[in-house]
Amino acid sequence: MAIKVNWQDVTPNIGHETAIVWPILGPTTAGESSSYNATPLQGFSGVTRHMIQPGKAGDYHVHFDREQVYYFTEGSGKMNIDEVIYPVRKGDAVCVPPTSYHHMINDTDEWLVHLIINGKHVPEAQQEENKKIIAASNAHGSKQPIAHRHWLDSMPHVSHGAALLWSVFAGKGTPGRSYTEAPVEGVQKITIHRLQPRLQTGTHSHSDKEQVYVFTEGTGKMIVGDETLDVEEGDFVYGPPRVPHGLINDSDGWLEHLIISAEVE
Repeated sequence: MAIKVNWQDVTPNIGHETAIVWPILGPTTAGESSSYNATPLQGFSGVTRHMIQPGKAGDYHVHFDREQVYYFTEGSGKMNIDEVIYPVRKGDAVCVPPTSYHHMINDTDEWLVHLIINGKHVPEAQQEENKKIIAASNAHGSKQPIAHRHWLDSMPHVSHGAALLWSVFAGKGTPGRSYTEAPVEGVQKITIHRLQPRLQTGTHSHSDKEQVYVFTEGTGKMIVGDETLDVEEGDFVYGPPRVPHGLINDSDGWLEHLIISAEVE
C-alpha cells in the first residue's frame, strides 16, 4: 500500500524550545516509540515540518551525526549558523553540515514554515571525530562553508517528458557544480518540479534510490505502483525503489512538488 501523509493528519510536538514540529516520515530503523507518522525511509533519516511563530527564536544547537537541509515553504526570517546570519525566505534552501551550530529566528510578523531533511547518519568513526570538533569549537561552530540558495537561482529543464525541474541541491562533488549548487552528502539530491495543467509525466522507476514527493502547491494525482492517489498541497508521498510512479495534473493550476532523492542498497 502506498504511503501518503498530509502534515495536518500528524500530531505536532514542540522542539528546540519554540518550534512546532510535525514528524512526517522517518527511517525503517526507528523504534516503536518513534513519533514519526510512518517509517519507510532507507536512504536518509527523516523529514519533518517546522513552524515558528512571529517574534520567536529556536535554541542554538549542533548535530554530530548528520547533515540537515532546511527548505522554507512560507514566510521569511533569519538563520544563525556558526555566528553568521543568513536571511531566509520562501523557496530558500540551506545545507547545514554536521558540527555547525545553528538556530532559527523569526523576526517578522508572519509565521515561518520550513521542512528539515535529515541526512543519513555519517559513519561512527566520523561521528566520534565530529564530537571532538564540536568540543573544540566552544559553541562558535566549525566554520564550514554553508550552501544557501533559492530554487529560482537554478536553470530549469524538462523532466520525464513533461515536468519542469529546477535543481535545489545536488550531491557534493557533482561535476560542473559549485559547492553552493552541490553540497549534500546525506541525500543524493533535492529538486523542485512544476507540472502544468493537463499534462502528465508517465510512469518510471528507480532501481537504486527512493524518493519523497512533498507537494507544495496545487492538486493532482500520483501513480505509485498499481495505486492512483489524489494529492494536494501538504501531502508527502513515499516513492519506493523499483516501484513505478508518475504524476497527472488534471487541475486548472500548476502542480508543484519538492522531490528528495536518496540512494538505497
